[in-house]
Amino acid sequence: MSLFYLRKKIYKFIFLTYKYFIKPKKQVKSIYGIYLFPAFKDKTFKYYFKGTYGTFLSELIKSIDTNTLFVDIGSNQGLYSILAGQNKNIDHVISFEPSLKTSKLLKSNLKLNHITNCKVIQKGIGNQSGKTQLHVSESHSGKNSMRDFNDVKSSTNETVETVEIVDHKELNKLIPNHHRIFIKIDVEGYEEIVIHQLIECSFFENVYQIFCEVNTNWIDVNSVKEMLQKKGFKSFDKIGKNSSHYDLLISRQ
Repeated sequence: MSLFYLRKKIYKFIFLTYKYFIKPKKQVKSIYGIYLFPAFKDKTFKYYFKGTYGTFLSELIKSIDTNTLFVDIGSNQGLYSILAGQNKNIDHVISFEPSLKTSKLLKSNLKLNHITNCKVIQKGIGNQSGKTQLHVSESHSGKNSMRDFNDVKSSTNETVETVEIVDHKELNKLIPNHHRIFIKIDVEGYEEIVIHQLIECSFFENVYQIFCEVNTNWIDVNSVKEMLQKKGFKSFDKIGKNSSHYDLLISRQ
């Protein structure tokens, strides 16, 4: 049994104590060592607090030891943007979060952790710049999705938010060219679209690694691999045991 697993048990107890008894109004410290503005009704906050996302990506970000630009696409409340901002070898962080409500939490959490090298862009990434609908889950911001309405299971705790999206032409203006770029993508079914737009960007040749959420119900993994192999990516490491919902660490070497 790992030390992190034991700590998760402790933080689960602390979470329940906070939620039902103490009900803090100010910052609380997550198992990942970062401070968060309390949002106890949101599952993503709960997962941030007690370590549901495990340690693979958090440790990978901490291990970056060369001057790097970190791009967080679908940054939500900022766990990985904050961890990147705390790494002195990551000189700049760019966080894309289209939801107004979630981006406000993101900015609050960045401020709590004294992260000053992160630029928040309240936009999504799509095939064409303009406006679209974001389906917003009131109970789990990690389920927010720009997928077509017919593909999204609506519920009583879901609202629709109009958000701005940008394509590769706008991305070239928003993301500076850097000799070494790490990209994390978590966009609830829009991953393939995002990757296609990134490939069209002038800075993409300097992307050395991509960490991407995969849900095989939404994304054609073989198509994504084929696209990226043509651009020089050679390694596709599956992270997680679930056969249909897992992460991919995609590397040039």
